[in-house]
Amino acid sequence: MIEKVKKINDAFHGYHCTHRSIIDARFREKGLYVGQPPILKFISENKNVTQKEIADFLHVSTPSVAKSLKRMEESGLLVRVENKKDARRNSVKLTKKGRELVEYADSMFLRIDDAAYKGFTEEEMDILVQFLERMTDNLTAFVKEDEHA
Repeated sequence: MIEKVKKINDAFHGYHCTHRSIIDARFREKGLYVGQPPILKFISENKNVTQKEIADFLHVSTPSVAKSLKRMEESGLLVRVENKKDARRNSVKLTKKGRELVEYADSMFLRIDDAAYKGFTEEEMDILVQFLERMTDNLTAFVKEDEHA
């Protein structure tokens, strides 16, 4: 059993590392850094979004988002929009370049996913989802049990 679990964990790790390195390389070509595509996507899907809302959505610290936003603003991907009524509600808005990179990222993710799941049947993909959901449920139950122990 231990060898099987190790083999599965190694496979997860291998997939994750390969997936991430492909994404990093493709986005680096466009001047994007890790973590920026989800921020751009969130801004593109939500109007008048604040730094705190981005942080809450991504489950990261507000200072971490601030650093990313500053870098993205310097790269011409977004602009900050001042809220004259409430400075705490300053928002960010994508520039044309930022919107173009959202489109690029969306198409790149689709291409990478198509490559990753090439040859999989619908049934195999459904089974994979079921396994991953069951593993997540098992880990969630483990955490709850562990907290009560």
